[in-house]
Amino acid sequence: MTVCAIPEATVARVLDTCLGVRAGERVALLRDPGTDAAVLTALAAGLEARRAVPVLVEVPAFAVPGTEPPAAVAEALLAADAGIELTSAFIGSSRARQAATAAGRRYLAMPAVEAGTFRLGGPLDVDFDGLVATTLALARAWEEAEEYRITTPGGTDLRGSVAGRKGRALTGVARNPGDYMAPPDVESGTAPVEGSSNGVVVIDGDFLFMGRGPVSSPVELEIRDGQLIGLDGVEGERLTEMIARVGDPRMANLAEVAVGLNPQGSVCGVPMETESTKGSAHIAFGNSIAYGGTVAAPAHLDCVMRDATVYLDGVPRIVGGELVAA
Repeated sequence: MTVCAIPEATVARVLDTCLGVRAGERVALLRDPGTDAAVLTALAAGLEARRAVPVLVEVPAFAVPGTEPPAAVAEALLAADAGIELTSAFIGSSRARQAATAAGRRYLAMPAVEAGTFRLGGPLDVDFDGLVATTLALARAWEEAEEYRITTPGGTDLRGSVAGRKGRALTGVARNPGDYMAPPDVESGTAPVEGSSNGVVVIDGDFLFMGRGPVSSPVELEIRDGQLIGLDGVEGERLTEMIARVGDPRMANLAEVAVGLNPQGSVCGVPMETESTKGSAHIAFGNSIAYGGTVAAPAHLDCVMRDATVYLDGVPRIVGGELVAA
């Protein structure tokens, strides 16, 4: 595939709207053997056209999302003005990334994006600035609530406490020092209070970075007192095998509840697009530190469901990715 297959309009969305690249800046492009070469080439060319300096940073291929990269990667991020994660597995929750943004570096986590993710009319061809107000409003709604409940037509019915938890907004816009975003993902959520959540979650979207999706048939997860205690469904082994590979009991922790808000996302084989899809919701297991929780597990595993309704303090507040007045 040649660089011309990727529209300049969506390259500009990433470099100008999302990252706010300026002339003379050094931008670290994190890649591994699974990185889409067309994406890497297009972004590097776009940086050069803006008189910025692309710095290619090699990262090992990791099987487990959230694996800590080598010290050389952390050093490269600190030596740059900004970074774009283009690795095949998610590493945006790593200490290396957290240290970089804490030091004022801007960062876009875009793991496993493909040339097709940049298509016109796709999830990067959206008005990210125009979605900021809605995303922040939803984050405030999470923050003001005491209890949550998520339901879906597929059978999800999960509830628990979010009392005292800060709402989280991923807008896709990282133009200020220390900003961390993950375009095409636009989402809002939080970490539920540890030990408080109970119910059933039916995953009919995908298990992100745990094999190629979407799922061919739904998988039912049982959560009791904030812990994954069982599941039913053929593709559930994608989640159980990853948890077993990590080998840490904290991976059963329910770490995140969130909703997708990108109106041009779709449930597909690209994890960041699937997670972004307006009307979807996702939960995650394992590490909750970056999401407002207290569990420092080694990895963060996202699981996506379709067509979610979120009740906050008993009132339906998020329906089809839209905030409903209380």
